Amino acid sequence: NSGACAHGLPRKPGARVPTTRRKRAPSRLACAPDGAHEVRMSAGSQAVPSPSKAPRHLWVVGLLLVLWNGWGIAIAIAAQTASLPVPDPEVAAYFAGQPSWFVLFADIGPVAGVAGSVALLLQSRWAPWLFIVQLAVLLIGNSYEVLSGTSLLLTSAESRVSSAVIIVGVIGEILYARAMGRRGVLY
Repeated sequence: NSGACAHGLPRKPGARVPTTRRKRAPSRLACAPDGAHEVRMSAGSQAVPSPSKAPRHLWVVGLLLVLWNGWGIAIAIAAQTASLPVPDPEVAAYFAGQPSWFVLFADIGPVAGVAGSVALLLQSRWAPWLFIVQLAVLLIGNSYEVLSGTSLLLTSAESRVSSAVIIVGVIGEILYARAMGRRGVLY
């Protein structure tokens, strides 16, 4: 016998399973005489399946999300530096009147979106969580402004439509990232 089973894997215990990552202690592979393979786990170890190859659409969606969320950061910077071309004095006063703590809080949203997009491209399991943070910041910020009576959502139909589009987009980001996680693409 050459020391290998019919599948080309070593018969000796102690060989690592080539298709599985491990947390903590490595598992052991044993090959039965009939060619079947058995994974023996060391005490306290946990098998983690290897990620599947990323589908092409992940790269397309990931890059589009980097651009989409990067645009959000660009708009936030333009609004905070007063370089956003604002034709309406009401909108200019809205941005000028925001407290600093709120501006910093609101900036977490697009930053979390870009981080989630990059995490998606890196096939990280953190992608859906970063998109959830983005959605939470968006909803909390809008709720605060509506309750305080300073929100453009109260006076501008255009703001309501754009906010709805952004919220639906972020929910789409979350659903897509979770679907990739369920398919084993994120690890």
